[in-house]
Amino acid sequence: MNKPIIAAATALATLPFSVSADINFSGFASVVGGVATDSDVEVRGYDDNVDFKTGSFFALQAYSDLTDDLSATVQIRARGRDDWEPEFTWAFLSYEVSPSWRIQAGRQRIPMYLYSDYLDVSYAYHWIAPPGEVYKAPFDSIDGIASIHDLTVGDAMVNLRLYYGSEDFESQGNDYQMENIFSVVASVNYGWWTFRSSYLQFDFSGELGLEPLVAAWQMTPFPEVGSELDVNEDKSEGLEFGVIFDNQDWLFVAEYIPSSLDKTLIGDYEPWMVSVGKRFDNFMVHATVGEDVSKPYRDAINQVPLGVDPGLDALYAQTEAVLATREYSLPFYSVGLRWDFHSSAAMKFEYTHTELFGGDKSGALQAAIVTVF
Repeated sequence: MNKPIIAAATALATLPFSVSADINFSGFASVVGGVATDSDVEVRGYDDNVDFKTGSFFALQAYSDLTDDLSATVQIRARGRDDWEPEFTWAFLSYEVSPSWRIQAGRQRIPMYLYSDYLDVSYAYHWIAPPGEVYKAPFDSIDGIASIHDLTVGDAMVNLRLYYGSEDFESQGNDYQMENIFSVVASVNYGWWTFRSSYLQFDFSGELGLEPLVAAWQMTPFPEVGSELDVNEDKSEGLEFGVIFDNQDWLFVAEYIPSSLDKTLIGDYEPWMVSVGKRFDNFMVHATVGEDVSKPYRDAINQVPLGVDPGLDALYAQTEAVLATREYSLPFYSVGLRWDFHSSAAMKFEYTHTELFGGDKSGALQAAIVTVF
């Protein structure tokens, strides 16, 4: 566990810098244990064996003011589920054009969600981690450029952001490429309220392991069915709407994140959640409800006639079986307790109950110590 973290710290410490530049280090960590309440199921990555690896991670961040409105930021994260392999999640230069406008270039977090800016900093929010049923994108950073603007409108503080870049990533053994990523983000803070909305689009390619089925459909009079099963430079679009109310007594969070990969197996997502918390001195109790909703594109397969050709019927059955894995509506709820026992650390306990694919229902218990340093 310690060797990758030491390697990450060494990488940060050996970054070249001038004698006049100061480097400020900070970090954050989560040590999480979890277990599913039933056997032969997986809930949020946990089975019925107690696991202290899946949800745990450490991160180190270095910031340096290079003078003349230029700064550099590097963040390295090592996660248990990745066998503690350190990775650069941030590595960007920032130039302050004016007090209210800065430009960032390099590897940086793309704010798809309400909590994207501090997605890994569990100490900054009430859950152990934001619900994975809603925050389920397999990537969180891009290589590119961002323009960030801060302004005041009356008593409201407004933040506007534009992002452009690309990202390659691996998920479940498959490689994916995202090109021409473009995002617009707007957030407004007014008193105890924060309102946020974002738009994201990109060209998406990847191998889903369905190449033989795609090729088989291309040999039929219905090649467009194969195109639906293939993901090759398809355009994805997504929106996000979120609101936070926090008066240091009550907390209310709601978020809705619809997205679409048009005319593909991946199809439409429409996850949402609502969360409420109440503080009692150093304690907070909270509850969250939500739903993970997915619907694949079916227009082409619905045009295939059945009972005409046994070969087509067999292809249809195989394709329906694949599409069925992408069509679901899975509600969940969670209850939790946060205890701020230290000025820079907290203990968290959480129970999640969810409907699983196939109709089963199960839960997971988690406990965590989270910290910033």
